[in-house]
Amino acid sequence: MKVSCIPRAELLVALLSITSVYLFAQAGNSADPFTSWDYSDNPAAIGFFPDAMTMGIRRAAAVEGFALNDGFPGTFELLYGLKGLSYRFKTDGVANQHLLTSASSFGKVLSLGIRFRWDETSSLSPLGFYGDTGLIIRPLNFLSLALATSEEPTTTAKPAFSHSMAVAIRPLAFDPALESMLTLGADARYSGGTLSFDSISARLALDSWLSVHGRYSLSDSSFGIGLALALSGSEMSAAYFPPGGGADLSEGIADIGASIRIGRAMKSTDRLLSPSVLLIDEPGIWAESPPSMDFDPGFGNDVALWFGQAISAIDKAAMDRSIGFLVMVEPPLFMSEARAQEMSRTLARFRAAGKPVYVYARSMNRLSYVYAAAGAELVALDPNGSLPIVDVAGFSFYLKDALSRLGVETYSLQSHDTKTAFNMFSESGMVDAERAMVRRYVTGLAGQGYAELESARGDKLKVGAITAIAAGPYIDPSLAVEAGLVDALMYRDEFDELVQENTGSAPMVDIRSYARERSLSWGLPMAKKVAVVYLSGNIIEGPGVRGMSIGDSAAELLASLREEPGIAGVLLRVDSGGGSVITSDHIAREVRRLKESGKPVVVSMAGYAASGGYYISAYADKILAEAGTITGAIGVTGINFNAAGLLERLGIGTGVESAGQSGEFGNIFLPHRDRDTATMKAGILYAYDRFIDVVASGRNIDRTRADELGKGQIWLGSEALEAGLIDAIGGMDEAKEALAELLGHRIRCVEYLPGELDPKSLFSLLGVSSVSLPASIAGIVDFAEELSELDGGLLYMAPEYLYRER
Repeated sequence: MKVSCIPRAELLVALLSITSVYLFAQAGNSADPFTSWDYSDNPAAIGFFPDAMTMGIRRAAAVEGFALNDGFPGTFELLYGLKGLSYRFKTDGVANQHLLTSASSFGKVLSLGIRFRWDETSSLSPLGFYGDTGLIIRPLNFLSLALATSEEPTTTAKPAFSHSMAVAIRPLAFDPALESMLTLGADARYSGGTLSFDSISARLALDSWLSVHGRYSLSDSSFGIGLALALSGSEMSAAYFPPGGGADLSEGIADIGASIRIGRAMKSTDRLLSPSVLLIDEPGIWAESPPSMDFDPGFGNDVALWFGQAISAIDKAAMDRSIGFLVMVEPPLFMSEARAQEMSRTLARFRAAGKPVYVYARSMNRLSYVYAAAGAELVALDPNGSLPIVDVAGFSFYLKDALSRLGVETYSLQSHDTKTAFNMFSESGMVDAERAMVRRYVTGLAGQGYAELESARGDKLKVGAITAIAAGPYIDPSLAVEAGLVDALMYRDEFDELVQENTGSAPMVDIRSYARERSLSWGLPMAKKVAVVYLSGNIIEGPGVRGMSIGDSAAELLASLREEPGIAGVLLRVDSGGGSVITSDHIAREVRRLKESGKPVVVSMAGYAASGGYYISAYADKILAEAGTITGAIGVTGINFNAAGLLERLGIGTGVESAGQSGEFGNIFLPHRDRDTATMKAGILYAYDRFIDVVASGRNIDRTRADELGKGQIWLGSEALEAGLIDAIGGMDEAKEALAELLGHRIRCVEYLPGELDPKSLFSLLGVSSVSLPASIAGIVDFAEELSELDGGLLYMAPEYLYRER
């Protein structure tokens, strides 16, 4: 829900008039910490500390003591804190107290803490120090419960404890824009067998940087008021507690603190004075799925983003009043048409919010230019740069004749002539059926790009999009300007100066930091929990590797989600060109069983969900894809090699004795037998029939129609929609909306990446990186690795996935 400035201001006035006191709500066991000092009160609170580090000083004294500055009235405190650990020193000039606190949090839901206190009376404790414990539970985004137990000085051998409790609620949590604006709280204490209610409180947080707060004491009918201001790493807090009994106000207690906070929870002053610029600076290729290990130190811009994070950050910025512009330097690269299209929709939403986009690059390929840059208010190229956009083309190479010269013969086991994954081994060139299919999807992708470019550049284009792209690549950048594809040629400093002029010298906010900024939210709203499962890579036999290949662990995870009562539905994000028949079938079966158990399943297809990627999707309640998603490829294939001729040329003899003719089955070093090929082909057709059954059942269509859409044919998402193979065009946001609609309830998502941990992610944490290879060689190595992952047996594989952009 978008809330404009005027209604928000009116709401503020109403709340100020209704709420009689505005907080100093920190009673030592607060369920709603805000300042650095608040997080050091309840031992569990530091587990929820949102920044990387804090250091601070604080003084509390009678007002006249502050004014006279005589001696050392009141108390003085020092604080040093990290997430999960804090040290606090407190003195009144006579007695000193030390507090060391450690806490562990579990997401935003639960934090447990322990604190050690020692002072001049610590000898009264059997351990020589006092021990406190704390617990904070936030089951929902509107409720926080805090408990604490504190050891008290005693002259007996038995320790004495007091217990404190606090509850805080957020009555506006139903609106995400106002969720953390108002917090109401109450504190109670249990000691010596007596329960007493200490105070009620209220906090008005106008943003993460400003809080007005008040506390009313039930014991002496007094109240305190306070203010906290936190900007650009500096935090100031001030509070005043009037004396009870009608005494002179100068005898009240003033509390003033100053802190330095380092981390993502702090908002810069500049962003409040004027809208800032969101900067996307040479992002390269964003990973499709979340990282299996995501270490964030809590500050800085060096932590990489993945695609979903980047999309969410741009959408957040579109609604964020402190962000007014977007600058892209070398726009992101995309591994598929579909990802580029999702980015295009996101940028369109940003611009529709009235926020301009500026782009600078030395070079952009077709996807980066058409879908990320073309619609910007300014597209600038370096004077020595280029715009190497070229039309969509499908290229393959064929090894049959080369293998034959080596004495290796190949035999295709494809179910249909349009199931072409292994044509590179079994054919001498592109056959007619393959050529017709490639022409269809190449033409379709190109058409989508033309339409996007026409819409993005409009009257700026001197010629139509078809002609403009056909004239590429624009190695001479001035030709790109003449064609209306680029607005200007300028050096980076000239671009920066122009952006500063257009934005009023607004400060820059790097998207990597912005995407990870911490909010005041307590966590998850009241909603049904759904699992978002990322299935990326080849489908293989074995457990699979997180984010890289799909294995048996994916089926096992779906089975466990079916049995987990807290999971209401499942969203599968599929990005795969296929692979193992067995694993594909096992995963598809678990999708069907999820549906049968009453848990809806929605599939969001990324760049590719073809062959086995479509197999595992077919049973879903709803399937969404981008217009440029490569899907379908409903077919089965395999390849049979015979190397007897190679051995003969090398002068290598062979010998075999078998108890029966089946003993020689599949031996590629013996003369080829048509019987073996026929047996394998029968297995291919059996698997294809099962595939068609899954499609017909999952999509609720006639089996004959499923076969017509099958035969290994590749379909674009736009074509699949018309054919009924998918239900709608859209990305992850639309898929989540579809799942919420099926559940009839708001949803909250929990992400899963099935598979084993990639050893490379461990190396990266140690600073060990892989050896860099030339792009052409790296592509061949990747291709060989993908084929080797597939092992033997029947395969579902879309060749376009093997040849995808990297």
